[in-house]
Amino acid sequence: MAPLMPLDYRPVYPADDVERALPDLEAATLLLGEPAKLLAQRVARACQRVGITREAVLQAASLATIRLARRHGGLGQDFHAYHNEHHVLELLEIKLPALLALTPLNTEDREALALFCAGHDLRQREVRLHGDDPVGANEAASLAEFLRLLGDAGLGGEPGLARATRYSIVGSTFATGTDENTLGAFAHRLGPWLDETAPGWRDDPDATRAEHLARIAADLDTSNVASPYPDFAESAISLATEIQYRSGRSLSSMEAGTSCVGFLSAGQERYVFSLQRFASREGRLAFGALRDTNAARVRAHGSALRETFESRAGTGEEVIARFRELAQ
Repeated sequence: MAPLMPLDYRPVYPADDVERALPDLEAATLLLGEPAKLLAQRVARACQRVGITREAVLQAASLATIRLARRHGGLGQDFHAYHNEHHVLELLEIKLPALLALTPLNTEDREALALFCAGHDLRQREVRLHGDDPVGANEAASLAEFLRLLGDAGLGGEPGLARATRYSIVGSTFATGTDENTLGAFAHRLGPWLDETAPGWRDDPDATRAEHLARIAADLDTSNVASPYPDFAESAISLATEIQYRSGRSLSSMEAGTSCVGFLSAGQERYVFSLQRFASREGRLAFGALRDTNAARVRAHGSALRETFESRAGTGEEVIARFRELAQ
């Protein structure tokens, strides 16, 4: 029997107000108007450029992106500086084409990766409700919603696509704690976890393919490390800004400044040198060289940022301005 893991989180994380208000692409564009329509068109064009033309897939990817924009992006009131529709668009418009240019994949695999890009960050403010497995609350809730979305789009009856989606979103869980054995993307440990929870999965070609795609997806998700350095720095600034926002700290405060110094120096060094590790040969091929070039600059600029603020405190805004200056 084909493995049933990862778990089906749909009963645990039901639809929220956004999912109910935007049940399909037509409803989303009627409610949100021209901005949602333009966003859907942009997502569809990005998918089409990499050979994805199936209408159900285009609509599913577009709807997922609009829902994220409504929750935490430019179409809503709870703006997250990093986890918003621009992250999805960067993956679809830049990172996925870069990977596919060096590693051609069949249409179904391209569809699965595009759907991952659109759906893996759907939910961002979740409280853990599903027990003690290694999957994060945001990932479990995003997966629950995305499986419902696939079903509504008429794609739920495709087990290969659904399994690739499950494994990829589960594998994007990113651990930053103190346990050295669990750091970084869960995709690195997905295979051994499946050995325990779904024995025999390695005998199922669809399952092994899905696990492979999950490792590629994890590398796409962290491919900001391979952006041109000023763009990589801006992604770090967006994350630092989001952290302050989620913590209730104003960027004009000294508390935010202390936090930003740590995140933009030691935090980025830890990300590049400890947390971000390529999980697939495809990811390493597409993003490895520029990531390694950026790494040296991360260390140098982290040191310079600490030196700037070791003798005087700064606000979050001042720290970000100095970091941006270094990056340019």
